[in-house]
Amino acid sequence: MIKISPLKALQPGKDIFDLMISDQVNGKVHKNEQLSFEDLLNLFGCPLDDRPAIYVYEFRSEFGIMRGIWAATDLSQTPVNAIKRHEETVSSKVESLKIDRKNKATQKSPILLVHKKDKTLDALIDFVVCTRKPLVSEWSQMGHFLYQVLEEDIIEKFVEAFMKLHAVYLADGHHRLEAACSLQKNIVQQISSLFVSADVISIDAFHRVVSGVDISYSLLMEKLKAYYYISKIPNNKAYKPDQKNRLGLCFKGEWYQLDLNKASIALSEVPDTVILQDKILSAVLGINKPKEDERLVCFPDCKWYQFLAELNHDETSIGFSLFPMTADAFITTAEKGEFLPPKSTWIAPKIPQGFMASSPVAITAKGEQVRVN
Repeated sequence: MIKISPLKALQPGKDIFDLMISDQVNGKVHKNEQLSFEDLLNLFGCPLDDRPAIYVYEFRSEFGIMRGIWAATDLSQTPVNAIKRHEETVSSKVESLKIDRKNKATQKSPILLVHKKDKTLDALIDFVVCTRKPLVSEWSQMGHFLYQVLEEDIIEKFVEAFMKLHAVYLADGHHRLEAACSLQKNIVQQISSLFVSADVISIDAFHRVVSGVDISYSLLMEKLKAYYYISKIPNNKAYKPDQKNRLGLCFKGEWYQLDLNKASIALSEVPDTVILQDKILSAVLGINKPKEDERLVCFPDCKWYQFLAELNHDETSIGFSLFPMTADAFITTAEKGEFLPPKSTWIAPKIPQGFMASSPVAITAKGEQVRVN
């Protein structure tokens, strides 16, 4: 049972759009100071849409169209075990986000929740898209669109459909959700959420670079042979795996293909990132705390060339390339209550910061306003 509510959306204008997509704001300095998203909202006075609504989000790209449902998840009426997680959190980051959540006037972006394919939700999304035009937005030129649902009867149909879901699977926002759940002990919490069907999401791999580890060729190969068959890549071409149970290895500038061997057949159903972390990164290279160890850097597949550049920059670094996890495997892992190593999945759609901000004032089924922080 997932309890959702309509929310109040912030509509960032052109000034914020221009700043948010510029290099100066994306992690860099603007006018000699770091401007937070909150500062930008205050600076440009973005209007708040006072009408509570549920939204259908749409992302159009050369690869097709992704759609999802943007609403507030009511954590007070959603069972804790109905939101399945796959990643551990860092307590210091959770505490920081709790302070941020209590003090900020906006929720900057939604967490990403995946649900199994549902015909009722698919039909509701199709109805919304067919019966109205998307809201006018600067973000449209980048393929991001929102369809607003204001009709109470349609909102109620969305609410009823989500109440029938047994579970959703957290794809992005583990720390934000943990912070909200912790605050839930003292005051009702509703968290901005984007719900996307498992048959819509796209999952890419994260590749890994390990630096600062002194290990000989013979010792590394000896350790790897306990689990993998090892073969050199012809012409030393950078290698990206094309199936599960297969890794790419770059060691001292040379590329290899690693295939899980017969002696390790019991590991064939284990996610590749788990095998890599437990059997190689931790046991062989000493990366026991991947969230904290600065020797480990992860690159999503969309940054493949940056991954290669990092390896070329320092030939003493060791690189591992991976095959992406499937949506079914992602859901199975979450249902088992197992935690994946950090940076195991790069799940799209990715919402640009500043596109889907919302007010902390959520709306109950009775139309009452509830402060969430």
